[in-house]
Amino acid sequence: MTGRGRAGFMDRPAFGPPSIVFESRLWPAEEVAAVAAGWLDVLRARIPRTVRLTAMTLSNHPEAVALLFALSSLPLPVVVYPPDPRAWRSSPPLPEDTPLFIPPSLREMAPAGEQLGLRTVVLPDPRPGAAAMDAVGFLTCPGFVNFTSGSTGLPKPVYITTRSFLVQTAAIIEACALSADSAVAGSLQLSTHYGLGQALFLPTVLGSRLGLLPRFDPRSLLDLFASGRYTYWAATPMMADMLARVPLSAPVPAVPSICHISAGRLSTRTFLAFAERFGVKLRPNYGQTENGFITADTAPDEKIRPDCVGRAAPGIDVRIGDDPLDPFPPGKLGRVWFRSPWYMEGYGFPPHLAPREGRDGWWFTADVGVLDESGYLTLAGRADDCFKTSAGYLVNPGQIVHALTTHPRVTEAVVLPIRSPDGPVIGALVECDGAVDAGELRAEAARMLPAWLHPQVLAVTDRLRAWPAERPTARRCQSILRRTRGWSDPG
Repeated sequence: MTGRGRAGFMDRPAFGPPSIVFESRLWPAEEVAAVAAGWLDVLRARIPRTVRLTAMTLSNHPEAVALLFALSSLPLPVVVYPPDPRAWRSSPPLPEDTPLFIPPSLREMAPAGEQLGLRTVVLPDPRPGAAAMDAVGFLTCPGFVNFTSGSTGLPKPVYITTRSFLVQTAAIIEACALSADSAVAGSLQLSTHYGLGQALFLPTVLGSRLGLLPRFDPRSLLDLFASGRYTYWAATPMMADMLARVPLSAPVPAVPSICHISAGRLSTRTFLAFAERFGVKLRPNYGQTENGFITADTAPDEKIRPDCVGRAAPGIDVRIGDDPLDPFPPGKLGRVWFRSPWYMEGYGFPPHLAPREGRDGWWFTADVGVLDESGYLTLAGRADDCFKTSAGYLVNPGQIVHALTTHPRVTEAVVLPIRSPDGPVIGALVECDGAVDAGELRAEAARMLPAWLHPQVLAVTDRLRAWPAERPTARRCQSILRRTRGWSDPG
């Protein structure tokens, strides 16, 4: 799709929901639209005239998708909550008396909404409406509110207009040369910005089919791949790694030809294992809740670079440095800035929004990285993860993680400061697939890093992936590393 095609695409007045394959059943687009139209009278009757927002719980289920499209036809922003009430608290909180609509499959969540002071409404069982799909005006609402991960406090609401979502989707279509024949496999949570944009809105705009999983499970996803030919799959490194590892009891299914991997670091080991098993090379990309995707690797297969996150997406510019108006030259590490035609309107709930700090149309990220001469971006970690050692050196953990994970048996690594009797030192807890001597890892680090970035405390474990959370907590890792040196935990 060319730039001119993108502009023409944006002239379309509305979009209907996609056809959805869910638990071996096909929900035709007309059926999903009819369910949405059938709920419109209920929605209009339960929304007070004084209300400025609507909210809903969005699970990976066709009924929930129908509810989203029904709300998107009303002239109010839509707040999208995950199907987990523990994640509904935010900073700032959703205004009390905001109507929270819950699809019938999630009716048990109604008390949680009432406890937050919300006007909770459980929708009745679906009853198809008589309105034609093109008469309802789906995706004509002002915008949507998603939430940050909450890794550094309560989740923040992020408001982005519907038009920005659609422009972003058009850029993905252009970057990946997708068409109406490009079926999309969805294993991400639709309630996230990543899932909403690259699992739901993408097939919506394409007019293609969506294969939807209720939750990520590697065997279920492989079954979905085997049931039909899918072109596009957006996922996380963890999902890709699990697909590359899960035992196969049947012939290897055909995975989508475009597998975009974001929301974390893609290890070389996972990249190679996935390509060896499925014959498809993972394509790294990079984005954030406030903007969606920023970079993507769209090179021919033989030129994909797993150590990078690709180049700027169509319409986006990326710079590195302390000031985007005076950027660093290629090869120099610094903060990542970007300029984008689609971007959030601000943090909070409209109309009360706190704008994000920027500079002359450039927005900074929490990440540090480096651009090479050809525009490829390599991330080196988060700026707020950096720390100083007792020797006074500023350490970026991402650089050390990258060096350690170049070892073919390393599957995960956590690098963080460890309090020693003499002050903070560099600690590394490394998970390996098979027996690896710590000396090998130290040699790998010494080969790639300056002496002041070598881990002073290093331990090998096989338990990082076995812990309940996807990523282990810093305190737990620090405790393990301190014990390897015989140091007691600080009180």
